[in-house]
Amino acid sequence: MSIFKLIATSVSVMTLVSIIYYAQKTVNEQLTLEGEYSDAEIQAARLGATLACTTLLGGAIERLLNGLFSDH
Repeated sequence: MSIFKLIATSVSVMTLVSIIYYAQKTVNEQLTLEGEYSDAEIQAARLGATLACTTLLGGAIERLLNGLFSDH
């Protein structure tokens, strides 16, 4: 594996973690402000945000990196 692919993969993982953190933070703040939701519901919403970000963005980033660093 080339050093450039390792760097790109590391940067993409750090970016994805950062996006997930801010998505969870936003969900938590919005649901707490409304005051209608229990802690379990807020935790479930944060998990949903994590899964959505990971699936949508993680898949797109993986396809992009595979396209950029293909061996042909």
